[in-house]
Amino acid sequence: MNPWNEVVDSFRIRSKRFEAAKLISDGRIGARANRGRILAQEKIDALIWGLGHESPVVRRCCLEFLDQHPNDAAILHIVNCLDDPVPRVRWHAVHALMCDACKPGASYLSGDALDRVRATAASDLNPKVRRQAKQGLYLSR
Repeated sequence: MNPWNEVVDSFRIRSKRFEAAKLISDGRIGARANRGRILAQEKIDALIWGLGHESPVVRRCCLEFLDQHPNDAAILHIVNCLDDPVPRVRWHAVHALMCDACKPGASYLSGDALDRVRATAASDLNPKVRRQAKQGLYLSR
């Protein structure tokens, strides 16, 4: 088992979330400090594992980290989060796919990912998720 899965699992506990975030990001906190930084593959694998966690808080936190620490291995897993039952998780999945600020010189948005975001913009049940997708599509033109 990946030792980082335990750290990712602790995102579900509010009192442990900050320390877990520091461990995952090598002590750096926040998008500005982490933007575009490469993480060890074991950490990326644990974050991808966390996208399937039973806790929506863990899934959301993992999406935030995968947005800040881009890795092509995560794209399909992030796209799959567009089907998450929790709107906030879907919103963060859209953001992770659309926001290129954290991905200097790269983008998650191509092919199937772009088609899925378009479908989300057109038909997601939650208006905030639809709005996030529409705004992202508009800004990516």
